[in-house]
Amino acid sequence: MKLKSLSILAGAIALSLTAIPFSANAKPVQQLAQAQQQPAVAPPPQIQLNKKQQDQVRVINAEVRKQIEGVLTKPQREQLKKSLQARRDPQGITQDLKLTPDQGRRLQQIVAGSQKKIFETVLTPQQQNQIRQYYQSQSRQNPGGRPR
Repeated sequence: MKLKSLSILAGAIALSLTAIPFSANAKPVQQLAQAQQQPAVAPPPQIQLNKKQQDQVRVINAEVRKQIEGVLTKPQREQLKKSLQARRDPQGITQDLKLTPDQGRRLQQIVAGSQKKIFETVLTPQQQNQIRQYYQSQSRQNPGGRPR
């Protein structure tokens, strides 16, 4: 459980610190991490963001980057930069950073908050419904547990 949380966190850090082509896909970080770990899961819905939405997401991600950098120590920030340049996988990035439990919790809160903010303030009601329906269908396919 702890390793999975940290790998999701590392994926979130990697995604928030790199340029993401938002017009192609907007997938919550948890979905991306799960897709990397278990490719048998059906892909999430493809959400097309308009220019205004892309700009809003960029602003939110810039805020997230600043918050994440505020949690990491200087050596960790340097290591994160190296790991991202080396295109390390999320689990590798997490191992490289050697996060304390407190840092891990704080980063998870930052990422969860940014995902919620994007969901609530950037996505249209129709886009939100697409994502909700996807999660509902996944929970019906795998009752009582995490998506496969």
